[in-house]
Amino acid sequence: MGIFRNGALALLVAGAVAAPTGVEAQVQIDEENTGIGTAAAEFLLLGAGARGMALGPSYAALVRDVESTYYNPAGLPLMEGPEAAFTMMSYFADTDYVWAGFALPLGNGEFGMGVNIGSFGFSDATVFSEEDPDGEEGLRYDVRETAIGLSFAHAFIDRFTGGLTLKYISDQLGTAEANGFAVDVGTNFHTEWNGRPIALAFVIQNLGSTMRHSGAGLDFEELPDENGEIPVTAVDPFAARFLASEFSLPIAFRVGVSYDVLSTDANRLSLLGQFSEVSNINQPGFGFAGEYEWTPVDMPLAVALRGGYDFQSDNSFNDQEADEFEGAYDTDNGDGMDGLTLGGGLEYALGDFGLGFDYAFRHFGVLGSRNVFSVSFGW
Repeated sequence: MGIFRNGALALLVAGAVAAPTGVEAQVQIDEENTGIGTAAAEFLLLGAGARGMALGPSYAALVRDVESTYYNPAGLPLMEGPEAAFTMMSYFADTDYVWAGFALPLGNGEFGMGVNIGSFGFSDATVFSEEDPDGEEGLRYDVRETAIGLSFAHAFIDRFTGGLTLKYISDQLGTAEANGFAVDVGTNFHTEWNGRPIALAFVIQNLGSTMRHSGAGLDFEELPDENGEIPVTAVDPFAARFLASEFSLPIAFRVGVSYDVLSTDANRLSLLGQFSEVSNINQPGFGFAGEYEWTPVDMPLAVALRGGYDFQSDNSFNDQEADEFEGAYDTDNGDGMDGLTLGGGLEYALGDFGLGFDYAFRHFGVLGSRNVFSVSFGW
Protein backbone atom coordinates (compact mmCIF):
# COMPACT_ATOMS: atom_id res chain seq x y z
CA MET A 1 0.00 0.00 0.00
CA GLY A 2 2.91 2.33 0.68
CA ILE A 3 4.02 2.06 -2.96
CA PHE A 4 0.59 3.06 -4.30
CA ARG A 5 0.28 5.87 -1.74
CA ASN A 6 3.68 7.30 -2.70
CA GLY A 7 2.87 6.98 -6.39
CA ALA A 8 -0.41 8.83 -5.97
CA LEU A 9 1.34 11.58 -4.01
CA ALA A 10 3.95 11.93 -6.76
CA LEU A 11 1.24 12.29 -9.39
CA LEU A 12 -0.52 14.98 -7.35
CA VAL A 13 2.73 16.93 -6.92
CA ALA A 14 3.54 16.64 -10.63
CA GLY A 15 0.05 17.84 -11.53
CA ALA A 16 0.35 20.80 -9.18
CA VAL A 17 3.69 21.80 -10.70
CA ALA A 18 2.44 21.44 -14.28
CA ALA A 19 -0.88 23.22 -13.71
CA PRO A 20 -1.00 26.86 -14.83
CA THR A 21 -1.23 29.43 -12.03
CA GLY A 22 -3.12 31.93 -14.17
CA VAL A 23 -4.15 32.85 -17.66
CA GLU A 24 -0.73 34.36 -18.30
CA ALA A 25 0.90 30.95 -17.81
CA GLN A 26 -1.01 29.38 -20.72
CA VAL A 27 0.92 29.50 -23.99
CA GLN A 28 -0.61 28.64 -27.35
CA ILE A 29 1.84 27.87 -30.15
CA ASP A 30 0.17 28.41 -33.51
CA GLU A 31 3.19 27.79 -35.72
CA GLU A 32 4.09 24.30 -36.94
CA ASN A 33 7.21 22.80 -35.40
CA THR A 34 8.09 20.19 -38.01
CA GLY A 35 11.33 21.59 -39.46
CA ILE A 36 9.91 21.09 -42.96
CA GLY A 37 12.49 21.49 -45.69
CA THR A 38 15.57 21.19 -43.49
CA ALA A 39 16.67 17.64 -44.32
CA ALA A 40 19.39 16.32 -46.61
CA ALA A 41 19.37 13.13 -48.71
CA GLU A 42 15.59 12.94 -49.10
CA PHE A 43 16.10 10.24 -51.73
CA LEU A 44 16.38 7.85 -48.77
CA LEU A 45 12.57 7.93 -48.62
CA LEU A 46 11.91 6.87 -52.23
CA GLY A 47 11.46 3.20 -51.34
CA ALA A 48 12.74 -0.11 -52.68
CA GLY A 49 11.11 -2.60 -55.00
CA ALA A 50 7.88 -2.29 -56.95
CA ARG A 51 6.07 -4.49 -54.42
CA GLY A 52 7.07 -2.29 -51.51
CA MET A 53 6.33 0.90 -53.42
CA ALA A 54 2.83 -0.37 -54.28
CA LEU A 55 2.11 -1.11 -50.62
CA GLY A 56 3.88 1.92 -49.14
CA PRO A 57 5.36 2.12 -45.64
CA SER A 58 2.74 -0.39 -44.44
CA TYR A 59 4.91 -3.05 -46.07
CA ALA A 60 7.21 -2.94 -43.03
CA ALA A 61 4.90 -5.39 -41.21
CA LEU A 62 4.48 -7.82 -44.13
CA VAL A 63 7.93 -7.84 -45.75
CA ARG A 64 9.61 -11.25 -45.88
CA ASP A 65 11.98 -10.83 -48.83
CA VAL A 66 15.09 -8.95 -49.95
CA GLU A 67 13.24 -5.64 -49.62
CA SER A 68 13.53 -6.15 -45.86
CA THR A 69 16.95 -4.52 -46.17
CA TYR A 70 15.08 -1.27 -46.83
CA TYR A 71 11.64 -1.47 -45.17
CA ASN A 72 12.39 -3.50 -42.04
CA PRO A 73 15.53 -5.59 -41.46
CA ALA A 74 13.58 -7.69 -38.94
CA GLY A 75 12.01 -9.50 -41.90
CA LEU A 76 15.29 -11.11 -42.98
CA PRO A 77 15.12 -14.25 -40.75
CA LEU A 78 11.59 -14.88 -42.10
CA MET A 79 12.76 -15.30 -45.71
CA GLU A 80 12.30 -18.69 -47.36
CA GLY A 81 15.70 -18.55 -49.08
CA PRO A 82 18.31 -16.29 -50.73
CA GLU A 83 16.97 -13.58 -53.02
CA ALA A 84 18.31 -10.80 -55.23
CA ALA A 85 16.31 -7.95 -56.78
CA PHE A 86 16.71 -4.91 -59.00
CA THR A 87 14.35 -1.92 -59.26
CA MET A 88 14.23 1.08 -61.58
CA MET A 89 12.05 4.18 -61.52
CA SER A 90 12.32 7.08 -63.95
CA TYR A 91 11.79 10.14 -61.76
CA PHE A 92 11.02 13.75 -62.63
CA ALA A 93 13.24 16.35 -64.38
CA ASP A 94 15.25 13.67 -66.23
CA THR A 95 16.42 12.02 -63.02
CA ASP A 96 16.35 8.32 -62.23
CA TYR A 97 16.27 6.09 -59.17
CA VAL A 98 17.64 2.55 -59.05
CA TRP A 99 17.76 0.11 -56.16
CA ALA A 100 19.33 -3.34 -55.87
CA GLY A 101 19.65 -5.77 -53.00
CA PHE A 102 20.68 -9.27 -51.95
CA ALA A 103 19.64 -11.07 -48.77
CA LEU A 104 19.42 -14.55 -47.24
CA PRO A 105 18.33 -16.25 -44.02
CA LEU A 106 20.92 -18.07 -41.92
CA GLY A 107 20.86 -20.75 -39.26
CA ASN A 108 17.47 -22.19 -40.28
CA GLY A 109 15.80 -18.82 -39.87
CA GLU A 110 17.52 -17.81 -36.65
CA PHE A 111 19.51 -15.06 -38.37
CA GLY A 112 19.42 -13.08 -41.58
CA MET A 113 21.66 -10.67 -43.44
CA GLY A 114 21.65 -8.64 -46.61
CA VAL A 115 23.10 -5.74 -48.54
CA ASN A 116 21.44 -3.08 -50.70
CA ILE A 117 22.32 0.01 -52.70
CA GLY A 118 20.13 2.88 -53.84
CA SER A 119 21.13 5.63 -56.25
CA PHE A 120 19.31 8.78 -57.38
CA GLY A 121 20.29 11.61 -59.74
CA PHE A 122 21.44 12.33 -63.27
CA SER A 123 24.70 12.35 -65.23
CA ASP A 124 26.52 14.31 -67.91
CA ALA A 125 24.40 17.48 -67.79
CA THR A 126 25.52 20.67 -69.55
CA VAL A 127 26.85 23.52 -67.44
CA PHE A 128 25.10 26.84 -68.13
CA SER A 129 26.47 30.04 -66.60
CA GLU A 130 26.21 33.79 -66.93
CA GLU A 131 29.40 33.80 -68.98
CA ASP A 132 28.27 30.81 -71.07
CA PRO A 133 24.44 30.86 -71.22
CA ASP A 134 24.31 28.44 -74.15
CA GLY A 135 26.75 25.88 -72.72
CA GLU A 136 29.09 26.21 -75.69
CA GLU A 137 32.16 25.49 -73.57
CA GLY A 138 31.01 21.89 -73.29
CA LEU A 139 31.40 21.62 -69.51
CA ARG A 140 29.49 18.77 -67.85
CA TYR A 141 28.46 17.85 -64.34
CA ASP A 142 26.77 15.02 -62.43
CA VAL A 143 24.38 14.91 -59.50
CA ARG A 144 24.28 11.55 -57.76
CA GLU A 145 23.05 10.54 -54.31
CA THR A 146 23.92 7.01 -53.17
CA ALA A 147 23.22 4.92 -50.08
CA ILE A 148 24.80 1.54 -49.33
CA GLY A 149 23.29 -0.56 -46.55
CA LEU A 150 24.42 -3.67 -44.68
CA SER A 151 21.69 -5.45 -42.72
CA PHE A 152 21.71 -7.95 -39.86
CA ALA A 153 18.75 -9.55 -38.05
CA HIS A 154 18.04 -12.14 -35.37
CA ALA A 155 14.97 -14.16 -34.37
CA PHE A 156 14.94 -13.75 -30.60
CA ILE A 157 11.95 -16.08 -30.21
CA ASP A 158 9.71 -17.83 -32.72
CA ARG A 159 7.35 -14.85 -32.81
CA PHE A 160 9.69 -11.87 -32.51
CA THR A 161 12.56 -10.72 -34.72
CA GLY A 162 14.72 -7.61 -34.70
CA GLY A 163 17.34 -6.18 -37.01
CA LEU A 164 19.36 -3.18 -38.06
CA THR A 165 20.79 -1.74 -41.26
CA LEU A 166 24.02 0.27 -41.28
CA LYS A 167 24.18 2.88 -44.05
CA TYR A 168 26.87 4.90 -45.78
CA ILE A 169 25.43 7.90 -47.66
CA SER A 170 27.13 9.93 -50.37
CA ASP A 171 25.69 13.11 -51.91
CA GLN A 172 27.55 14.48 -54.96
CA LEU A 173 26.33 17.81 -56.36
CA GLY A 174 28.66 18.63 -59.21
CA THR A 175 32.06 19.29 -57.64
CA ALA A 176 30.67 19.53 -54.11
CA GLU A 177 29.93 16.48 -52.02
CA ALA A 178 28.83 15.37 -48.57
CA ASN A 179 29.00 12.07 -46.73
CA GLY A 180 27.15 10.62 -43.77
CA PHE A 181 26.27 7.52 -41.82
CA ALA A 182 22.93 6.26 -40.56
CA VAL A 183 21.24 3.24 -39.03
CA ASP A 184 17.79 1.68 -39.45
CA VAL A 185 16.31 -0.32 -36.57
CA GLY A 186 13.28 -2.57 -36.99
CA THR A 187 11.23 -5.12 -35.07
CA ASN A 188 8.55 -7.59 -36.11
CA PHE A 189 6.10 -9.43 -33.86
CA HIS A 190 4.10 -12.07 -35.69
CA THR A 191 1.46 -14.47 -34.44
CA GLU A 192 -2.06 -15.64 -35.35
CA TRP A 193 -5.46 -14.11 -34.71
CA ASN A 194 -8.57 -16.16 -35.42
CA GLY A 195 -6.31 -18.73 -37.02
CA ARG A 196 -4.80 -16.29 -39.54
CA PRO A 197 -1.39 -14.53 -39.55
CA ILE A 198 -1.03 -11.06 -38.05
CA ALA A 199 2.14 -9.01 -37.66
CA LEU A 200 3.13 -5.77 -35.98
CA ALA A 201 6.23 -3.75 -36.87
CA PHE A 202 8.07 -0.73 -35.52
CA VAL A 203 10.84 0.87 -37.58
CA ILE A 204 13.16 3.86 -37.20
CA GLN A 205 15.01 4.82 -40.39
CA ASN A 206 17.93 7.14 -41.15
CA LEU A 207 18.99 7.83 -37.59
CA GLY A 208 22.51 9.18 -37.95
CA SER A 209 24.91 12.01 -38.69
CA THR A 210 24.35 15.38 -40.29
CA MET A 211 25.63 16.18 -43.79
CA ARG A 212 27.70 19.21 -44.83
CA HIS A 213 28.78 19.78 -48.43
CA SER A 214 32.33 20.79 -49.31
CA GLY A 215 34.56 20.79 -52.37
CA ALA A 216 35.63 22.88 -55.32
CA GLY A 217 32.05 23.75 -56.15
CA LEU A 218 32.01 26.07 -53.13
CA ASP A 219 35.22 27.93 -54.05
CA PHE A 220 35.10 31.57 -55.13
CA GLU A 221 37.49 34.42 -55.93
CA GLU A 222 35.12 37.38 -56.22
CA LEU A 223 34.30 39.26 -53.05
CA PRO A 224 31.17 41.35 -52.36
CA ASP A 225 31.51 45.09 -51.99
CA GLU A 226 30.65 46.98 -48.81
CA ASN A 227 26.92 46.74 -49.54
CA GLY A 228 27.18 43.02 -50.25
CA GLU A 229 25.64 43.36 -53.70
CA ILE A 230 28.09 43.69 -56.57
CA PRO A 231 30.95 41.17 -56.68
CA VAL A 232 34.39 42.69 -57.10
CA THR A 233 37.68 40.99 -57.84
CA ALA A 234 40.69 41.64 -55.67
CA VAL A 235 43.93 42.85 -57.22
CA ASP A 236 45.58 39.61 -56.26
CA PRO A 237 42.67 37.14 -56.33
CA PHE A 238 42.84 34.27 -53.90
CA ALA A 239 40.62 31.25 -53.61
CA ALA A 240 38.16 31.10 -50.75
CA ARG A 241 35.46 28.56 -49.92
CA PHE A 242 31.91 28.97 -48.69
CA LEU A 243 31.16 27.07 -45.49
CA ALA A 244 27.94 25.16 -46.11
CA SER A 245 25.41 24.56 -43.37
CA GLU A 246 24.84 21.16 -41.84
CA PHE A 247 21.57 19.35 -42.52
CA SER A 248 20.15 16.35 -40.71
CA LEU A 249 18.90 13.21 -42.41
CA PRO A 250 15.14 12.55 -42.86
CA ILE A 251 14.50 10.41 -39.77
CA ALA A 252 11.38 8.27 -40.23
CA PHE A 253 9.32 6.68 -37.44
CA ARG A 254 6.88 4.01 -38.64
CA VAL A 255 4.41 1.69 -36.93
CA GLY A 256 2.72 -0.91 -39.14
CA VAL A 257 0.31 -3.84 -38.93
CA SER A 258 -0.67 -6.54 -41.42
CA TYR A 259 -3.43 -9.13 -41.16
CA ASP A 260 -4.41 -11.92 -43.54
CA VAL A 261 -8.20 -11.72 -43.73
CA LEU A 262 -8.04 -14.58 -46.23
CA SER A 263 -5.42 -17.30 -45.95
CA THR A 264 -5.68 -20.57 -47.89
CA ASP A 265 -3.30 -22.63 -50.02
CA ALA A 266 -4.47 -20.88 -53.18
CA ASN A 267 -5.60 -17.44 -52.00
CA ARG A 268 -4.30 -14.79 -49.64
CA LEU A 269 -5.65 -11.32 -48.92
CA SER A 270 -3.54 -9.16 -46.61
CA LEU A 271 -4.71 -5.80 -45.27
CA LEU A 272 -2.11 -3.37 -43.98
CA GLY A 273 -2.08 -0.10 -42.07
CA GLN A 274 0.61 2.25 -40.87
CA PHE A 275 1.29 5.45 -38.97
CA SER A 276 4.46 7.37 -39.78
CA GLU A 277 6.25 10.62 -39.15
CA VAL A 278 9.30 11.87 -41.01
CA SER A 279 11.16 14.61 -39.20
CA ASN A 280 12.22 17.65 -41.24
CA ILE A 281 9.97 16.61 -44.13
CA ASN A 282 6.30 16.61 -43.30
CA GLN A 283 3.65 16.31 -40.65
CA PRO A 284 2.58 12.88 -39.30
CA GLY A 285 0.55 10.74 -41.66
CA PHE A 286 -1.09 7.35 -41.98
CA GLY A 287 -2.07 4.96 -44.71
CA PHE A 288 -3.71 1.71 -45.74
CA ALA A 289 -2.85 -0.96 -48.29
CA GLY A 290 -3.91 -4.39 -49.47
CA GLU A 291 -2.42 -7.29 -51.39
CA TYR A 292 -4.27 -10.21 -52.98
CA GLU A 293 -2.21 -13.19 -54.10
CA TRP A 294 -3.50 -16.12 -56.12
CA THR A 295 -1.39 -19.29 -56.20
CA PRO A 296 -3.11 -21.95 -58.33
CA VAL A 297 -2.80 -25.48 -57.01
CA ASP A 298 -0.34 -27.64 -58.96
CA MET A 299 0.83 -24.66 -61.03
CA PRO A 300 4.31 -23.09 -60.74
CA LEU A 301 3.16 -19.48 -60.64
CA ALA A 302 1.63 -16.83 -58.42
CA VAL A 303 -0.21 -13.63 -59.35
CA ALA A 304 -0.62 -10.62 -57.06
CA LEU A 305 -2.63 -7.38 -57.13
CA ARG A 306 -1.76 -4.48 -54.81
CA GLY A 307 -2.93 -1.02 -53.89
CA GLY A 308 -2.64 1.57 -51.18
CA TYR A 309 -3.16 5.16 -50.17
CA ASP A 310 -1.08 7.31 -47.81
CA PHE A 311 -2.80 10.34 -46.33
CA GLN A 312 -0.29 13.17 -46.46
CA SER A 313 -0.34 16.87 -45.72
CA ASP A 314 2.20 18.09 -48.26
CA ASN A 315 -0.51 19.28 -50.66
CA SER A 316 -3.22 20.22 -48.18
CA PHE A 317 -3.69 23.99 -48.29
CA ASN A 318 -6.10 26.24 -46.45
CA ASP A 319 -8.26 28.67 -48.46
CA GLN A 320 -5.71 31.48 -48.38
CA GLU A 321 -2.83 29.23 -49.40
CA ALA A 322 -4.92 27.63 -52.13
CA ASP A 323 -5.62 31.08 -53.62
CA GLU A 324 -1.93 31.95 -53.50
CA PHE A 325 -0.99 28.71 -55.24
CA GLU A 326 -3.77 28.91 -57.81
CA GLY A 327 -2.24 28.96 -61.24
CA ALA A 328 1.13 27.86 -59.89
CA TYR A 329 0.20 24.19 -60.27
CA ASP A 330 -2.45 22.08 -61.97
CA THR A 331 -5.09 21.40 -59.33
CA ASP A 332 -6.68 18.72 -61.52
CA ASN A 333 -3.41 16.80 -61.28
CA GLY A 334 -2.72 17.82 -57.70
CA ASP A 335 -3.47 16.69 -54.23
CA GLY A 336 -6.46 14.47 -54.97
CA MET A 337 -4.32 11.50 -56.01
CA ASP A 338 -1.29 12.31 -53.90
CA GLY A 339 -0.26 9.14 -52.07
CA LEU A 340 -2.09 6.70 -54.36
CA THR A 341 -0.21 3.50 -55.23
CA LEU A 342 -1.25 0.55 -57.40
CA GLY A 343 0.58 -2.48 -58.70
CA GLY A 344 0.86 -6.15 -59.35
CA GLY A 345 3.31 -8.99 -59.69
CA LEU A 346 3.94 -12.33 -61.33
CA GLU A 347 6.18 -15.05 -59.93
CA TYR A 348 7.18 -18.21 -61.77
CA ALA A 349 8.90 -21.19 -60.17
CA LEU A 350 11.33 -23.49 -61.98
CA GLY A 351 12.13 -26.19 -59.48
CA ASP A 352 13.96 -24.55 -56.61
CA PHE A 353 14.50 -21.36 -58.62
CA GLY A 354 11.99 -18.49 -58.68
CA LEU A 355 11.71 -15.55 -61.06
CA GLY A 356 9.53 -12.57 -60.23
CA PHE A 357 8.36 -9.44 -62.06
CA ASP A 358 6.62 -6.58 -60.25
CA TYR A 359 5.11 -3.27 -61.29
CA ALA A 360 3.95 -0.24 -59.31
CA PHE A 361 2.16 2.99 -60.16
CA ARG A 362 2.92 5.89 -57.80
CA HIS A 363 1.32 9.32 -57.73
CA PHE A 364 3.32 12.23 -56.34
CA GLY A 365 0.62 14.88 -56.15
CA VAL A 366 1.34 18.06 -58.11
CA LEU A 367 4.39 16.42 -59.71
CA GLY A 368 2.36 13.70 -61.38
CA SER A 369 2.77 9.92 -61.52
CA ARG A 370 5.59 7.50 -62.15
CA ASN A 371 5.99 3.80 -63.06
CA VAL A 372 8.24 1.39 -61.17
CA PHE A 373 9.58 -1.94 -62.45
CA SER A 374 11.34 -4.70 -60.52
CA VAL A 375 12.80 -8.10 -61.25
CA SER A 376 13.77 -10.61 -58.56
CA PHE A 377 15.52 -13.98 -58.37
CA GLY A 378 15.14 -16.48 -55.55
CA TRP A 379 16.54 -19.92 -54.89
